Amino acid sequence: MDTSIRVLVVDDSSFYAQVVADTLATDYDMTTMKANDAREGLERLDTADVDCVVTDYQMPETNGIEFLETARERGFEQPFILLTGTGSEAVASEAVAAGVTHYFQKDEGEQQFEKLANQIDNAVEQRRTEQKYELLVNNSPDLIAQINADGEFVMANAAMAENLDSTPTALTGQSLFDVVPDDVAERRLEIGREVIETGTTRRFEDGYDGEYFHNVFASVDLPGERETFQVITRDITDRKEAEIELKETVEKLEESNAQLEQFAYVTSHDLQEPLRMVSSYMQLLERGYKEDLDEDAQEFIDYAVDGANRMKEMINDLLKYSRVDSRGGEFEQTDFESVVEQATDNLQVAIHESGAEVTHDPLPTAVCDESQMVVLLQNLVSNAIKYCDEETPEIHVSAERDGENHVFSVSDNGIGIPEGESDEVFRIFSRLHGNDEYSGTGIGLAMCQKILDRHEGDIWLESEVGEGSTFYFTVSAGGIGDE
Repeated sequence: MDTSIRVLVVDDSSFYAQVVADTLATDYDMTTMKANDAREGLERLDTADVDCVVTDYQMPETNGIEFLETARERGFEQPFILLTGTGSEAVASEAVAAGVTHYFQKDEGEQQFEKLANQIDNAVEQRRTEQKYELLVNNSPDLIAQINADGEFVMANAAMAENLDSTPTALTGQSLFDVVPDDVAERRLEIGREVIETGTTRRFEDGYDGEYFHNVFASVDLPGERETFQVITRDITDRKEAEIELKETVEKLEESNAQLEQFAYVTSHDLQEPLRMVSSYMQLLERGYKEDLDEDAQEFIDYAVDGANRMKEMINDLLKYSRVDSRGGEFEQTDFESVVEQATDNLQVAIHESGAEVTHDPLPTAVCDESQMVVLLQNLVSNAIKYCDEETPEIHVSAERDGENHVFSVSDNGIGIPEGESDEVFRIFSRLHGNDEYSGTGIGLAMCQKILDRHEGDIWLESEVGEGSTFYFTVSAGGIGDE
């Protein structure tokens, strides 16, 4: 891409125009072209790409300022540098008012060309930077505008204009109060004036007519402009609607969970009462008529009492399952060695009766609900003891760091789980063995899954029939390393 500066030199003195053009081309590596009056200069602007115009002020028929005004009317926005042979405050004032980029008085000597070249360089560089910014602003999907302290639009990009059912040109000069509700305009103008006064940037959200916006207001100091502030607004209606919908969904879910918990509590209470009655009357029957009962009748009573007890246990486990989300504790840094100790203390009787050996490696701390982790470890260790045909059940707990999580494992030497059944065991009430082989309700591993769901963790297993199983689960390390 050619980045050399293209300069049009306009002067009624052919000699001076030639000297300026040749010096800029030879000594400062600029591409130059010449014109001897305003008419020829305009023709050049119509047919050539020009980055900067250097024009004499005193020219026949049309002076340099009039030339500038005509060029601007034709859409030429590049820098204009005005040359004059004699300094005049009136001319300088007129030049600034007309939008001249630089006002340059001719003098003798080589230094004037160096000064002129520096002014051209600076003016073109600034203009190119402005063009890049304008391109970025005009193509931005964000709504961008500059507004003065009276609330009038100084400029607006296409996205802002489209949002306000207007065009950038039509919006320029309009008031905020013409395009948005008065209360919104008053609030935005109040914030804009505060930004102008303090020079701080403000970020806030507002909305109207069912639309929501995130706004950034920043102070802008433009030469020749009254005090303004820049507005960058992003339409966040879709996001807000999604947030509202999500909030409503969460509220409905919380209400549903509360109803479910209440249902589970009432159901368990209503079911346990007749079960207690069945169990109690069976025991009364056994005590009162024990001498009159034959062996079959005694067996039937035992079956009935055992069934009632198992149903009661299932109801209690179901109630605990339903309360994992609603009755959980706070997530805190938790020492997992303490978790294992609590779980094994709760299983002292089963460990003693089975002769199980429960060991563990040094374990880390993790961010979790300690009481629920005790339940999880207790269920895994209890299952390891229960589903073991060996004389001595052996259970080992270990952990390793994996990114932001700790991966815990509980290994055993039990009967193992058949291939293809590893997902099935985590489903509520799912049992791979009949109650005559191994007692249980089928809720223990489902409870583990639900606890890990609440912790946004995972649980899975590796197993081989006859060789034992290893259950893995992940818990957030919370940025704390292994201890």
